[in-house]
Amino acid sequence: MANIEVTKDFSRSAEAVWAWIGDTGGVATWIPAIDSSRMDGDVRHVVFTDGEPARERIVQFDAEGRTYSYEYIDGPLPLEHYRSTVTVLETGDDTSSVRWSAEFGAGSSEVEAELASAIEGIYAAALDELAVKVVPV
Repeated sequence: MANIEVTKDFSRSAEAVWAWIGDTGGVATWIPAIDSSRMDGDVRHVVFTDGEPARERIVQFDAEGRTYSYEYIDGPLPLEHYRSTVTVLETGDDTSSVRWSAEFGAGSSEVEAELASAIEGIYAAALDELAVKVVPV
C-alpha cells in the first residue's frame, strides 16, 4: 500500500478555491493531465491527454467541509485499490490551503513507487495550474 500527500497554499479564500475544486465534473479545467471530464451520477469520466479514458466514483462529498473523496473504478493505471481525498482548508480571511492525498495499492512495491511518483507529479502540476486560475486579475 502506498500513501502520498501534496499540499499547496493559496492567496485566495477557501471559498474561491473550493468553487473550482468542488466542481467534480470540471477537473479538466485545472488538471493539465486531463483533456476532458464529466459526471454521470456519482461517476466521473475523464480522458487523459494521451487519449486514455478512466472512471472514478465520488464516494464522499461535503460542500460545507470543502472536501470530497473518490475511488478509481477503471482506466489505464494498474491499480488494485485507489482512494483519494481533496480538501480546501481556510487559513485566513483571504488565504487557504489545499491538501490532496491518496492511498493505493498496485500489487507490487516497485509499481506502487512508480505510481506514487507519477500521481504526486500530477497532483502538484494540477495545484500549480489551479493557483494560476484562481488568482484575481
